[in-house]
Amino acid sequence: MALVIDGVFFQLAQSGITRIWRAVLPLLAQKIDMPIVFLDRGGFDEKFEGIEVVPFPSYKSKYNAGDSQLLEQVCRHYGAKVFSSTYYSTPMETPSLLLVYDMIPERLGFDLSARDWREKELAIIHARRHLCISANTRKDLLEFYPELDPKTTSFAYCGVDAAFTPRDPQAITEFRNRLGLTRPYFMFVGSRVQANNYKNASLFFDTLSEMKSADFDVLCVGGEKETPGSATSDGSSPRIVQVDLDDDGLALAYSGAAALVYPSLYEGFGLPVAEAMSSHCPVICTNHGSLAEVTADAALHISGTSTREMAAALQQVRDPAVRQRLIERGAIQAKQFRWEPFADAMASSIQALAAEGDRGVHRDFYRQWAQLRKLQGEVDILV
Repeated sequence: MALVIDGVFFQLAQSGITRIWRAVLPLLAQKIDMPIVFLDRGGFDEKFEGIEVVPFPSYKSKYNAGDSQLLEQVCRHYGAKVFSSTYYSTPMETPSLLLVYDMIPERLGFDLSARDWREKELAIIHARRHLCISANTRKDLLEFYPELDPKTTSFAYCGVDAAFTPRDPQAITEFRNRLGLTRPYFMFVGSRVQANNYKNASLFFDTLSEMKSADFDVLCVGGEKETPGSATSDGSSPRIVQVDLDDDGLALAYSGAAALVYPSLYEGFGLPVAEAMSSHCPVICTNHGSLAEVTADAALHISGTSTREMAAALQQVRDPAVRQRLIERGAIQAKQFRWEPFADAMASSIQALAAEGDRGVHRDFYRQWAQLRKLQGEVDILV
């Protein structure tokens, strides 16, 4: 009897999704009464008590059906009661719990015929229980998949890691000196190039290019190494600095920033926003996707469509009274985002699914599923 977790996303990228799993894995090991087997396809370098890490072949998107058959063999070897994937892989007949991060491709008009998004669709249909990371994500999931049972489709908020607290002014000064940030600075976190521009980075940097003068700099954390511009020799435009930071450095960056700028057009949750608020950093963001529920009244909201509006927000957030209000409300709002309740919700779903499996609730569904997946595997081999 075991829970098998496919660590496939760690092979694909290191982002907010991997942050979620690194936070929740050690808590799950404490909360569920079954061994946890974590399939390492690459990119996973953690060791947690109570979790057996097993090397597993790397993921190749062309042969998904064959991958499913291999996953099922491993699940049977370990006597898995439940399977869960860090992304959109599936076994054949082992009941699965799917963690749903967002509905970005569906909501923003991506090409859903692409193989990766077809596999997401299959993972949603394969799972007998779904745990979403925000109420808005759950709402969107049920809108696009009305056949799902709302009673087995739940949500729980992501947490904020303990590192994200306001930092000492002296430490902030040393951090700024190391990066040469002599002026006030705004932050942008994550990739600045996304499919369909859903992170909306261009709005921020187009605004900067339109400003005739600026007495601040921009710190880009993570994402692409190339920066979209730099200051003029007379200092009339922002100096843009790109850097990769660990959690401690990121908390320092937040604590010293004028604001986090996060004009995303859709978020499944928005971890950087919650982390910034917890670090006493004001936030400028839209209220699209889950951002309205994550920030409530603790952020300076913009539409995400106007450079003039963005420029006004950059000025407004530096007003001491506005800044203090956002810091105070953000600190209160961020307190509700903790990993313990998230792990509790996940453990509850796992235990419920295991009990259903014991009763054979999903046996007929998965028997038919396995037959169809095998047929797909045969077609994959032919092409």
